[in-house]
Amino acid sequence: MESEEKHPTWMKFIELALLMSVSALLGTLYSLGYFDRILGQDLTFWFFCIILAIVILVEGFALTGFDADDHFWSWLTTGLGMLGTVLGFSIALAGIEVDALSDPATLSAEIGSFLKTVSFAIDTTMIGLSAAMVMEAMNKVREMLYGNNTAQEEQLPENREG
Repeated sequence: MESEEKHPTWMKFIELALLMSVSALLGTLYSLGYFDRILGQDLTFWFFCIILAIVILVEGFALTGFDADDHFWSWLTTGLGMLGTVLGFSIALAGIEVDALSDPATLSAEIGSFLKTVSFAIDTTMIGLSAAMVMEAMNKVREMLYGNNTAQEEQLPENREG
């Protein structure tokens, strides 16, 4: 039977509910403590804004039915997160004053400065990976709901029968 669905409707709702749960979990993690730190550091804030803009653009295009090549964009957000990690550790290691490590009076300040910069590295990783996970999950939900074709591809004249 051609009109028979490949997957029952209840499976689609379960998948969508799981995606919404993952999004809620990520939102909760950001709002419980990471958001203050992200907004408080200029470099982390810029990484966050760039990655958020990518997610909004990709999901906006996908919502309107255009093929947004989600896999490339999720790779890019992961790559930006990893770039932030390398940059953060590089800045942290470059900022260590080796002479200050031998003086107990300045050791605490050096460790504090190092850890603050390392937090930038960890936060950018989390931001990039979170964005990639959300985009890949949304891509999977769209694939399950609509198949491999997007709405825009179905509207193209060469894809119409008749």
